[in-house]
Amino acid sequence: MKKIALFVLICMLVAGCTTVQRGAGTGAVAGGALGAIIGHQSGHTGEGAAIGAGVGAVTGAVVGEQLEKKFCPVCGRRFTSSLEYCPYDGTSLELIGNKSN
Repeated sequence: MKKIALFVLICMLVAGCTTVQRGAGTGAVAGGALGAIIGHQSGHTGEGAAIGAGVGAVTGAVVGEQLEKKFCPVCGRRFTSSLEYCPYDGTSLELIGNKSN
C-alpha cells in the first residue's frame, strides 16, 4: 500500500501545473520523510510525518511562488507571481515563458 501511495504522490509531483504546486508537492514529500524520521525516534512516526508534510507543503508553496516570475510586457521588469499588474505602469503581467507574440 505504501508503494502505491508513493507512486501516486510522485505522479502528482510530475504532473503539477505550476511552480507553486510543484514546490508544495516537493516540500510535502521532503517534510513528510523528515518528519517521519524524527517522529520515529519519539515513537510517533505517523504524527511526525503528517506535521512534516504540512509544514513542508506550505514552505514549498511559498518558495515556489517566489521562483515563479512574471514580467511586464511594457517596461520589461520582472516580478513574483503574487502581483497581477505592474506597479510602475499598471500593465497586466505575464508569466515568463508564456509570452505570446
